[in-house]
Amino acid sequence: MKRATATLLVAAWMLGAPGALAEDVSSTNIINTLKPKVATRNIFGDNPAGMSEEESAFVSRLRGITRDINVQERDELAEIVQQNDLPSIDLEIYFDYNSAGIGPQAKPGLIELGLALRSDALKDIVFLVSGHTDAVGSDAYNQDLSERRAKSVKAFLTETFLIETDRLIAVGYGEEQLKNTYDPAAAENRRVTIVSLVQ
Repeated sequence: MKRATATLLVAAWMLGAPGALAEDVSSTNIINTLKPKVATRNIFGDNPAGMSEEESAFVSRLRGITRDINVQERDELAEIVQQNDLPSIDLEIYFDYNSAGIGPQAKPGLIELGLALRSDALKDIVFLVSGHTDAVGSDAYNQDLSERRAKSVKAFLTETFLIETDRLIAVGYGEEQLKNTYDPAAAENRRVTIVSLVQ
């Protein structure tokens, strides 16, 4: 029943979605990008690649929390992602200036993302949904806006595709991780990225 409901909702969204997606933004390519890498071992035969037990435990603690992620937790997540080279994709889910609303331009990419997250290949994985802003405005305002963007994408995925809420950890990074550092006010900085927190 849940799958049928999600299918009907997706069909309704797609009927209202203008334009076509870029070729590389398909559920198949998203799956291939975000699926777990094959664990490897070092030359000594121990320590498989990927997150440590402590890091995995930290991610598990964040699943399904109802409060906002605090600064320390946000920074620790960023460090885990960077150190472990976790599978990630920048879908460039763009937002209008000063907005966290899901507009028509964002719908096609979000539909493909939702289909990918419901696939058998990704159905048991926890994902980081990180919101970003451009560098216009104060640090505090941009931090709040980025958090609202991440939550907006999470809400879309959980409501439209019935993705379990504890599989998506929404975090805002404000203007800390600009995509276009040459033009801090550029539209491509106003985005949400998805990272596979493989455990």
